[in-house]
Amino acid sequence: MMPNLPASPPWTNAAQADRRDLRGMFGTFLTGVTVVATRDDQGTTRAFTANSFTSVSLDPALVLICLAKGAGSLEAFCTAAQFSINILTDDQRDLSSACATAGPAKAAALAQLVPDPVPHVADALATMICTTEQLVDAGDHVILLGAVQKYRCGSGRPLGYFRGRYVGFGLALEHLEDMGAPLVVGGLVDWQGKVLLCRRPGSPHWALPQTALPPRSGHAEALRLLFARLGIAAAPAFLYSVYQEPGAATTTMIFTAPLAHPLPTGATAEGVELGFFDADSLPWPQIAGDMARGLLRRFFQERQVGRLGLYCDSAEGGSVIAVTWPPQPWERWSDSLPAPQPQSV
Repeated sequence: MMPNLPASPPWTNAAQADRRDLRGMFGTFLTGVTVVATRDDQGTTRAFTANSFTSVSLDPALVLICLAKGAGSLEAFCTAAQFSINILTDDQRDLSSACATAGPAKAAALAQLVPDPVPHVADALATMICTTEQLVDAGDHVILLGAVQKYRCGSGRPLGYFRGRYVGFGLALEHLEDMGAPLVVGGLVDWQGKVLLCRRPGSPHWALPQTALPPRSGHAEALRLLFARLGIAAAPAFLYSVYQEPGAATTTMIFTAPLAHPLPTGATAEGVELGFFDADSLPWPQIAGDMARGLLRRFFQERQVGRLGLYCDSAEGGSVIAVTWPPQPWERWSDSLPAPQPQSV
């Protein structure tokens, strides 16, 4: 028997579609963001924001960008001999927004560009200086084909654009790194019986804050950096769970990380959504992973009875050992143990 598959959405005739609906469909393609700049025949800096950038050829080095025919800078770019394409970082959203509009904000943004013969963004993720190779008429846009003369790469994380909104890639890039990392560390951040969960931009799933453990790095430092980026005033206290999701190539270690102060919820600068949930409000169907769901259920149950356990995954179904809470400093624990007996030789 054929499995019951979810119903496919209906087709829409593109020629008859509402333009906003068609734009929304195009917007489901996640892109980077660029600012394209040149000078007009009066020497005035002109620029626009575009996510329609494509590399075309390596030999020769060719790229293209699309410019709306209704753009105020259309003539300047169609007659320019050279232009720059600047791939933006995730902290250049204001520049992107300013160059996508007209008015004082755009004038201020243009004044910040490097005033070379071909104006460009000083600290972009990458910048290409191009000569105009060809103009192609394409519906309500003009395709500007450029031959790359020189380029340079900066540093930072890319700025993304998805369904009409900016997307930060800070944790999304780490999620890609997680796929090849043998060990992932995370934090069970709780505040008055509620657990902090994160949702990456564009993802339907909630998860505990976690990150790949880089080679030769300690878990405490990796979690400290992760918490700092999320704006979390917490530190790992004690190992709570070690497990491997079925089919996953990584082992996950989750550490308790109680909060000293409440944390505002909402979205971070990278677009990561944060939320505190108790057992009743937690979106269980949207938690990715059977082991992660089991961890959260166990935590809420253990909180009710006032004791925690350390869980270790195994082929037999896993084991839990009860631990006292709160954890004690090593010196105090060591002093409570009987003195070691001398060993006979």
